[in-house]
Amino acid sequence: MDTPDKKPVRLGLPRSSGWLLCVWVLVVASALAVPYSAHWSRMLLNELAAEMTVREKAQAEWGRLVLEQSTWTAHSRVEAIATTQLKMRVPEAAEVILVKP
Repeated sequence: MDTPDKKPVRLGLPRSSGWLLCVWVLVVASALAVPYSAHWSRMLLNELAAEMTVREKAQAEWGRLVLEQSTWTAHSRVEAIATTQLKMRVPEAAEVILVKP
């Protein structure tokens, strides 16, 4: 027999247990996200270091190619090849013909 001054007995979990479960899930997810993000950050840093090494090698090769190009296109070299291999020479003043426009 129930009397009005007695509270009914509830069975089960308290009302705040839903929020507690939600907070617990968020804490576990956060705890798992920390090492994942640290690992991801380390992987990206390693990838960046590898790409920077590739960039440095490409810049060194570019410098060598520019130096080689300047060597091949030097005026003295071009003139030497023109005179020896192509038998070219600077024309005399009498051989120059001026054309009026």
